[in-house]
Amino acid sequence: MKIDQKQLQDWDKKYRIRFINSISGYKSVHLIGTENAKGKTNLAIFNSIVHISASPALIGFVVRPVTEEHHTYRNLIETGYYTINHVHKSFLKQAHYTSAKFTDEESEFNMCGFTEERIAHFPSPFVQESKIKLGLKLKEDITIQQNGTHLIVGEIQHILIDDSVVEQDGQLDLEQAHDVCVTGLNQYSSVTKLKKLPQAQREELPDFKLKERSDNVVYDRYSETYNSSVLPYGTNIGAPRIMETGVSHWRNSSISSFNHTFNNKIESLKNDYQRLIDEYNVNEMLYQSKMNFEPIVGQVYHLYLNANQDEKFLSLISPESWKMEHVGSFKLNHEKIWERVK
Repeated sequence: MKIDQKQLQDWDKKYRIRFINSISGYKSVHLIGTENAKGKTNLAIFNSIVHISASPALIGFVVRPVTEEHHTYRNLIETGYYTINHVHKSFLKQAHYTSAKFTDEESEFNMCGFTEERIAHFPSPFVQESKIKLGLKLKEDITIQQNGTHLIVGEIQHILIDDSVVEQDGQLDLEQAHDVCVTGLNQYSSVTKLKKLPQAQREELPDFKLKERSDNVVYDRYSETYNSSVLPYGTNIGAPRIMETGVSHWRNSSISSFNHTFNNKIESLKNDYQRLIDEYNVNEMLYQSKMNFEPIVGQVYHLYLNANQDEKFLSLISPESWKMEHVGSFKLNHEKIWERVK
């Protein structure tokens, strides 16, 4: 698919926004904490944080065109200080909802269930729940003339960090911190380490034309996995193969029919296998959840996440009766297997 500038501008506005926000790839997710001159706090989710320099330690982020409702920009201009806090899986949903429009009198800390953390002689609030948080002083407010956005550049004044996420060489283990990233505005993903490569040196340039593996090794270079076990065909020299050896119409049509039937059987087996795995995962989740009673066969129970989103528990209370996060409804059959109830 080829898209030119005119086609892009002719698209539906919301579709174009989601597309362009996603096309730059994965972005880090942070909460920026501020306080205005009257002591009112604000917390907002951002995905535009960028490293500027290490010495001095400068971090930047982009603010959309300024309006009266833009509390983050207004507050940091008033006080000259703000915090940047990493977002982790445990409070992702809370962080996401800080993007809702709240009034000046409503602090996202309170509305979204976060705890303010303070340090002496620094005016802006940190997010206590975050393992990695920075306190910054405003250094530059650069207006980007093309669209009226602002590049905010701040210098790090304080760092509050969990020792467990700092590696021996100074690198941070963001997977250990359970950080999340985002594509677009609301499609979040886990952070997973792939590999750590040495510093690139001209004298140590590998021979990229040299094959790392022989031709008979089945390897997917995109996922970097040996994937012969999941391919729908034999991959070793001794594996049976189906091929056309004659030129008759009967042979060709028979092979085609056989392949079609065989592929249908494979797909059926794959679907049965997936259903079995799904059933196993559901039952593992249910039997590992917290329950303060012995479930009755045939009775419908509801599975919820607790307030900290780190434990699931079973209850007879229906989802309509309270505001706990509902995972699903299930009942136990006579074989002591949990079944999902729609």
